[in-house]
Amino acid sequence: MRSTQSKDGIRKVNLQEAYNGSYYTITGAGGDLKEWVEGYNKMLAEQKIGRPREWFTAKGKEINTQYGLTGRNAFKARLSFLFFPLDDLDIGKLAIFKLRMGDRWFDDIVDNSRRHQREMEGRA
Repeated sequence: MRSTQSKDGIRKVNLQEAYNGSYYTITGAGGDLKEWVEGYNKMLAEQKIGRPREWFTAKGKEINTQYGLTGRNAFKARLSFLFFPLDDLDIGKLAIFKLRMGDRWFDDIVDNSRRHQREMEGRA
């Protein structure tokens, strides 16, 4: 899946790139995604973490399909995710910020969801 530009500058994510790059992930971003991006950019600057060079989005349905998540383990189809790569950011400060915000790294989301899916299917 190739990333494509949207009208607000937020592109569709390549899920494999997000996984491999352990992208910072905001789960459940509702409403105007551009407002989320502007708000996060402001908070990241205030914390002297840096500014993400790109922002990406995906829906729960895409993640479910890519990683075989079903039933109670699946994300709601229309749930919005926002992502950004970690390039040129202060990772130590970002890790603390992530904990405060309740956000996660994308590879952790996928690994935990896959492990739970295997347990649900009796394949743990």
